[in-house]
Amino acid sequence: MSTNNYNFTKSTLMHKNIPVATIELTKRKGSIIAVKDTVNIEHAPLTTLNESDGRLDPIKLDDWLEGRSIPASRQNVARLMRDLDIASPSALALQSYGLSLSDQYWIKPTNQAILWEDVNFFQNDFSDDIGKILFNEKSSDDPNINVKSPDNSSDGMLRKRWTIQDGKRILVKGADTKHQLQQEPFNEVIASQIMAELNIDHTPYTQIFLDNKPYSLCEVFTTEDTEYITAWSILKHTGRDAKLSEYNQILANCEKLGVGDMRHKIEQMLVLDYIIANTDRHLGNFGFLRNANTLEYEGFVPVFDSGTSLWCDGSIVSNRSNSKPFKKTHSNQIKLVTDLSWYEPISESKLTEIIISNLSKNTPIKDVRVGISEERIAKIADTVNQRAEFITGLKRDLTSTAVAVAVKMP
Repeated sequence: MSTNNYNFTKSTLMHKNIPVATIELTKRKGSIIAVKDTVNIEHAPLTTLNESDGRLDPIKLDDWLEGRSIPASRQNVARLMRDLDIASPSALALQSYGLSLSDQYWIKPTNQAILWEDVNFFQNDFSDDIGKILFNEKSSDDPNINVKSPDNSSDGMLRKRWTIQDGKRILVKGADTKHQLQQEPFNEVIASQIMAELNIDHTPYTQIFLDNKPYSLCEVFTTEDTEYITAWSILKHTGRDAKLSEYNQILANCEKLGVGDMRHKIEQMLVLDYIIANTDRHLGNFGFLRNANTLEYEGFVPVFDSGTSLWCDGSIVSNRSNSKPFKKTHSNQIKLVTDLSWYEPISESKLTEIIISNLSKNTPIKDVRVGISEERIAKIADTVNQRAEFITGLKRDLTSTAVAVAVKMP
């Protein structure tokens, strides 16, 4: 088995080649138990600072490390850790220095003279052994497993792995095994095609079958110089004003951090989520790009992770649907949208074509997947068109209101 022989006791939290703080970890589980010296607090992860004094908090820092580790409850992870004799997801992440393809943070052992350029996954190749184990393509008791992989730091419950294709870092993500229809990978493609029609900045997806199971593919949207800062991090970093809603708090925090006017970008995302009935747009799957060198924000991250939509859980296709993150229903959340001047309706025929051409690929294969009936696909297309027509009507209403207000102005 190939590991990096990590020293779990004394290390340095790094941001690229900038040392943030000296830390101590437990030897077996890789838990962070102390922060000894902080030298570049401005480069610390946003959610790891004490609100009272702005210092790096070891408990919050350990929560941060645990949060960037692969969930122990994901399929095959428990067996993987058992066979590798690794005590926790954090310890597994540390086998690859806690590196991720979402940002430029890592944990450097004090006994190793290495640089960011030597180890990061943006510029260096990585093993696909962990990904193959997670996809049941390799046994975890193989003595020659190489654990150098960003898969050790891939969050979320859905089966996923990173791979390199033509030099590009590609995320391969499966469907929710609890959902019989296995629809999420197709939904990702549908969402990206709808956003392309609406000129919404997005992460493009394609769809493939592996071992007769559907998966979506997307290229990493960060680089060795840019990193993903979640809306949750933005919300937690600058504190809360009790007078502001969570939505307005995020907008206010963006302004404080110099992100710019993000209302337009977030409203575009909310329009998409209404049209496709997305039920899982939480504060962790949208956010902002930050320059890792200057710490300056560069704007809204291209919209991604829209698979939990189009009634993929098998529920009755209906214009009524639950939503996140700002309101519990889409009918209430869409009321947050104040400007639709950018919105140009997609024709009914085009929207129908996008949905049918993708969902019809999920045809039944005996003992592998159930597939989606033509009747259900037609119902989904019809309901999505109704929801899109509602947005067209909302645009007319907002325009009429704006004109009426303008007329009344002196």
